[in-house]
Amino acid sequence: MTRATSGQGGRRGGLAAAVVALWAGLGASGRADDPAPAAPSEERREVRGWSPVYRSPRARGPYRGLLAHREAVAIVERGPTARDCPREGWGRLADGGWVCLDRTRPTTAEPVALPRLVPFDHPEPDEYLSYRETGSYPREPGDQVEPVVPFVYGKRWRRWRAPAWSSLRAFQRGTAPDGALEGVTKYHFVRVHETSRGTALETADGQIVPADEVYLYPVDRFQGRELAVDPVPPGRRPAWVVAYAGATVRSDPRADAPAILTMPYHQALAVDPTPVVVGAAPWWRLPDALGPGIDGWIADGAHGLRVWRPLPPPREVAGDALWIDVDRERQLLAVMRGDTPVYMTLVSTGEGARWATPRGIYRVYDKSIYGDMRSRDDADEPYAVEAVPWVMHFKTRYALHGVFWHWGFGHAASHGCVNLAPRDARWIFDHIPPTLGDGWHTVYESPDDPGPILRVRTDSVEVPDQRVALE
Repeated sequence: MTRATSGQGGRRGGLAAAVVALWAGLGASGRADDPAPAAPSEERREVRGWSPVYRSPRARGPYRGLLAHREAVAIVERGPTARDCPREGWGRLADGGWVCLDRTRPTTAEPVALPRLVPFDHPEPDEYLSYRETGSYPREPGDQVEPVVPFVYGKRWRRWRAPAWSSLRAFQRGTAPDGALEGVTKYHFVRVHETSRGTALETADGQIVPADEVYLYPVDRFQGRELAVDPVPPGRRPAWVVAYAGATVRSDPRADAPAILTMPYHQALAVDPTPVVVGAAPWWRLPDALGPGIDGWIADGAHGLRVWRPLPPPREVAGDALWIDVDRERQLLAVMRGDTPVYMTLVSTGEGARWATPRGIYRVYDKSIYGDMRSRDDADEPYAVEAVPWVMHFKTRYALHGVFWHWGFGHAASHGCVNLAPRDARWIFDHIPPTLGDGWHTVYESPDDPGPILRVRTDSVEVPDQRVALE
């Protein structure tokens, strides 16, 4: 299982961190819903370059966010011209904050929510072994797949030597490659080209690599439970199978009882709230496993089953506020509304004592649609990951974020971050504050739009308050 990595980013050095490797995604597509029509008073502007958003119309004020290059945004009010924005003056964005309009131009395009998702069929985890052995998998055409991630992700590895051409024209001419991708980097590809020489992928800096000659990461389609859509029956607890080979369901809570079926990896379940202990072994009852009145039993185990254990909200949570609870011991996460779960899923937190995700009370203080993550210069295990999707920082170099390079959710696997399956990361990103406007790349919390409380815990309610004061 490939190890996940932790993110790089600071609290208020966030603008510089967010700009790292942002030249990306200019050809991806995937958002299907049509944007709402513009209000008569709104003005559409296309952003030129990666433009900072400020809380007030002055360039030395605190940041509110970052607008994405070549994206459309809505301006609802014209502000003053000033020495720091002398030509067109400041504009107030529909989603809050101010941008210098000198860095924009008029457009008729509608702003859209980012990131766009790329319609490309990555391998699935259950295809990994055959893909590694044969170098191929049954890839469906882009118009027949549901987009899951913002880019095509791959690397140079084993048989996949990743030869690279400097341009699409050079690749199509059939000339010799100019070089190859570096081996340590997990790359993102911003465009997919269908050519007479086969499918070709384009990197952010314009290099062309044949899709069949780069290792494409298997992307997990797993998603947790949105409780309003998929409620847990009253009197039961949500649970998931995390044994890679599946979990055996037995007719009675005994190891020698007949096996009646096997629940597959990542199967969602609803079990009794308290296990039955037989000898020294706890067993969870799965009501109606084989039909009405026919129960099954699954043995508890560190690598077999994850069962949610609720704890009272921390005192820092006010009333029915939205907040996030991460159970490091069980590798589970819940988005909570007061003491009521709204969304629950499996995660991968830091692996081992060295990389353990630090316990504490935090606050999510920024959100970026994607960002590069790299190890420190003196790291024993160097890594470089491009365009990690749906990044939500809660501590310097620690974030919730989507993962495309492993599918071990339910098992500790990261260098400290909280790893999420892509669909989970997108759901959480879209449903927690601060609010990311259409056409925005990054948003920072502000006094009128703070991020939610996040608790990282084991079985102890008492964890240290590690929040940084909101500026």
